[in-house]
Amino acid sequence: MTNYAGKRIVILGLARQGTALARYLAGQGARVVVSDRQPAEKLAEGLAALRDLEIEYALGGHPDTLLDGADLLCLSGGVDANLPLAVEARRRGIALSNDAQIFLEACPSPHTVGITGSAGKTTTTTLVGRMLAAATAAVWVGGNIGNPLIADAARMSPEDWVVLELSSFQLEIMTRSTRVAAVLNITPNHLDRHGTMEAYIAAKSGLLRHQPPDGVAVLGAEDANARNLAGLVRGRRAYFGADLAGAEGAQLRGDRLVWRWDGREHEIGAVGDIALRGRHNQLNVLAACAIAGAALALRGASAETALAAMRAGLQGF
Repeated sequence: MTNYAGKRIVILGLARQGTALARYLAGQGARVVVSDRQPAEKLAEGLAALRDLEIEYALGGHPDTLLDGADLLCLSGGVDANLPLAVEARRRGIALSNDAQIFLEACPSPHTVGITGSAGKTTTTTLVGRMLAAATAAVWVGGNIGNPLIADAARMSPEDWVVLELSSFQLEIMTRSTRVAAVLNITPNHLDRHGTMEAYIAAKSGLLRHQPPDGVAVLGAEDANARNLAGLVRGRRAYFGADLAGAEGAQLRGDRLVWRWDGREHEIGAVGDIALRGRHNQLNVLAACAIAGAALALRGASAETALAAMRAGLQGF
């Protein structure tokens, strides 16, 4: 669904993502209903942010009557996709969505990057944003961190970069992805929400399953669960880790950081140039280099431009 005019859309959760999505959809002419389990007195900030809009509210619970006449049910990040109301929506044939999905449907730029992982995704996302900003002026970084980018979609242009951090909670109901998609690692996490490790991996893998075939997938070579998703990749593959032989991506070779693309290797710098300490941060830096390098290469940037952007993004971080 991309035309929301006149559609009845129910949003569960009046937090940061729900508030931004409600404003966007109301601006598109949708009949917006916001429901939250919290009572009104605990939602003063969100209610105040939307007070200029004609929005229907159902606070203190999620009654099944919310679905009567609904065209779409949107879940904020903290809302379980197995919530009884979401299960009932699927039974009735009502589609599920969220702010990240709707943003990707509305985003005017094809230059999109999505990053997920159990650890390191915020650092990596921030670094990728810095590297791309060194190559061009307009970069939007958000998603699961910072501002929900749906709030900024109207101000974006087709030439802008968009970098999204995406959680398993968002990905498990999404059917769209980004042109560059990175799965950093998948270690036991949020199993209280997903139930099993298999379900958690399946949620993360959505970033690859829905990726366009002209994209690049970046996988953590040192994490078995991330590496084993290679078979889902529809486009080009790149990796990050230590001593990756002929694989494309970014690798640590001795004390040198190396980026390989189109069969050529380029030295980024030395391990000692990384201000962030620890092996995990070395991997975050390698991931960021692999992701930013792939994104720039897809856009036709030279290797020299890509390397300069990587180095500039690392400075002072």
